[in-house]
Amino acid sequence: MVLLVSIAVFLLAITVLHILTKLWLNRSVLPLPPGPRGLPILGNVSDMPKPGVLECHHWFEHRKKYGPISSVTIMGQTIVIINDATIALDLLRSRSAIYSSRPSLTFSGEMVGWRHVTAMMPYSDTWKIHRRNIKKITSTATSLAEFDRIQETETAHFLVNLFEAPERLLDHIRHETGCVILKIVYGYDTRRDKRDPLVDMAETTVAQFAEASVPGTWAVDTFPFLKYLPDWVPGTDFKKTAQAMSDQLIQCVNQPYAFVKQRMHEERQTLSFLSQSIATIGTDANAEFVHKWTALALYLGGADTTVSALSIFFLAMSLFPSIQVAAQSELDAVLGVPPRLPTAEDLPHFPYIEAVVKETFRWHQVAPMGLPHTNISSDTYSDYHIPQGSIILANIWAFMHDPSTYRDPFIFRPERFLGPEAELDPRGHVFGYGRRICPGKYMAERALKITIASTLAVFSIEKEGEMETTFCPGLLSHPSPFKCSIRARSGVHEEVVRGGDGSGDAEELEGVRW
Repeated sequence: MVLLVSIAVFLLAITVLHILTKLWLNRSVLPLPPGPRGLPILGNVSDMPKPGVLECHHWFEHRKKYGPISSVTIMGQTIVIINDATIALDLLRSRSAIYSSRPSLTFSGEMVGWRHVTAMMPYSDTWKIHRRNIKKITSTATSLAEFDRIQETETAHFLVNLFEAPERLLDHIRHETGCVILKIVYGYDTRRDKRDPLVDMAETTVAQFAEASVPGTWAVDTFPFLKYLPDWVPGTDFKKTAQAMSDQLIQCVNQPYAFVKQRMHEERQTLSFLSQSIATIGTDANAEFVHKWTALALYLGGADTTVSALSIFFLAMSLFPSIQVAAQSELDAVLGVPPRLPTAEDLPHFPYIEAVVKETFRWHQVAPMGLPHTNISSDTYSDYHIPQGSIILANIWAFMHDPSTYRDPFIFRPERFLGPEAELDPRGHVFGYGRRICPGKYMAERALKITIASTLAVFSIEKEGEMETTFCPGLLSHPSPFKCSIRARSGVHEEVVRGGDGSGDAEELEGVRW
């Protein structure tokens, strides 16, 4: 017991010294952005979002109390909260040379290992290499055309599954999204007859990323010395959690990579991001690191985000069914009689569908607070001091529900983006800012357009009973579970829905050694 107390006191003393040093180095004649008064040393520990509360709602209260830019300080770490779209663009886009890095999170980054994935890397030469590798495959017309074909095929399977078991909507969304991104990234064909092991593995990994990466969630992020405590000390269960998450992450990085290499060795690999990357760069140790983590970054950026966006779309259609009438009128005019499923070539003829996609982005965001930024040097904004290494949180949800920008912001109304007086395009915020803008945004948006257009072309969606519009907190936000009725629009549309199935590559994956 005496030893335990001595260790704790020693580590606490080091932490206090670190905090005082940081406060001294970050001192300025200018004040920090306004915020609640904190405790000595601990700062605003008690002012962080409580469990179960949407972070965007919690931080929006700061706008009412402190104005469009505010701050809290936790153990010497400054967190700046932006509740105004103009300020977000001024700092994160116009000053992206300063604000393009990511904060180092002890739990998620160091203990689990997410610091290696592109989206969470600090701004560095390594990050630039990773991003270039991703953009090679996500921004060219040839790649997008190949992705479109995959998306169309998997969307057709999604419609069949939805018709046969509409009560399993979320399962079908997850399966379709996993099928598409795994095919694009790894050339992997998923099972269609039952749950697929790689889809399950990837879903678990992405869910753990969202759980691990919210700033302020884990005590060790606030008190880094806790990671040095022995495992037998009470309150250190987070270390076991981090190890389990790390093991899961390593498997999700290595096993699909080994699958692709084995296929390439046997000259059986289909075209994919990873096979192209390996063929172009090679397989030395440094190249393998780039291949593995950029592949996972692509999955991370395209999987759970699309699941959330499609879930939001189905919720909105249940609550605002009149939207379907206008959308289906547009679709029917293009797809003709007898109807067919839309293709990527049809998308330019669907302005209302594009507006539905934009409104899906605006009505509720996949990442309401975005991904956190950090500044690599101290800065001044509106007579406020922003210390080097501050965590910058942009409340995108607040921007998208500002009544001065969007009329009736809580109503799902795609028409707001049509005509000469169209409201602000939300894509300028929801895909990130400056040098950290999502490199796969075109691919993600086209995937949503194809799935949404295909769904509305053949199905009618209605709510079942009373529904509440609630969303789960976290870095990536999903609607709370809801039920809706999904039926084919007619017998003719039912015939259009019916497609084919297959067994996929699951059995082969299970035999791959990594």
